[in-house]
Amino acid sequence: MQGFDQADEPGEVIVTLPALTNWDSTRQGLHRAAQVAAAIRKPMQPPLPNFAHLGLSVTRDGLESGRLPNGANVALNFRAGRLVFQAGPSGGWELPLAGYSQRTLAEAAQQALAESGSPIQIDLNSVPDTNPLDIDAGLASDYAGAVFSIYTAIARVRARFLGAMSPMIVFPHGFDLSSLWFARGSEERSDPHLNIGFSPGSAGLPRPYVYLYTHPIPPGWFDIRLPEAARWWREGWQGVILDYDALAAVEDHEALLEHTLREVAEQSAALLAAV
Repeated sequence: MQGFDQADEPGEVIVTLPALTNWDSTRQGLHRAAQVAAAIRKPMQPPLPNFAHLGLSVTRDGLESGRLPNGANVALNFRAGRLVFQAGPSGGWELPLAGYSQRTLAEAAQQALAESGSPIQIDLNSVPDTNPLDIDAGLASDYAGAVFSIYTAIARVRARFLGAMSPMIVFPHGFDLSSLWFARGSEERSDPHLNIGFSPGSAGLPRPYVYLYTHPIPPGWFDIRLPEAARWWREGWQGVILDYDALAAVEDHEALLEHTLREVAEQSAALLAAV
């Protein structure tokens, strides 16, 4: 595996991001598997504000639903390459991702749910892809570490803010980590907010990147002087991005990421508060 080296001095740990090269098939496979995990969660979770019931939480090993109202937990372990369902202290099942497509993984999960006595119906129409899940185990483990490292840096930035915030979750549609801070109120469709997140790649931006945007765009926002590690993006959506490859090129990417996001987020929050 690439990255995540430790320093030689006792007590000193320097984390570096893995390169994540030649990983498109792994990214796509993990994305499709995450959509299966989310489809299992959905019928067990009543709607939550800002569509949080559709997302999955970040763990050291991948993603999970967290404890649901019925006591179950759905997890996608990137490192082990397994879909895991825990129904209680001793009940549950696991499925390897290898050998399945998105659709057949969902069908196998539906059968496992029925055999374990869980009356849960997966919407199979939401997970229709029949291409094999082509996932490289080493790259999947690298990505688990990368997401968790970036997640913790974003969490430290959010910890400095007061007010309403959404949970930090990965949405299965775009496979991006998203987190909202509200200038007032708590409804993302109508209240001014700031979104900080991490995408493994999207239309026009095939490589991973950290992003920040505001809604609405407040007057003077584009006049903010960005730190050197950040740049504006105005093609389709408008916001600030930090390229993953630039973060992977430095020794202490978490410090650079935290400092850059703090600078931009604090200025953005001040402008949003005046909207």
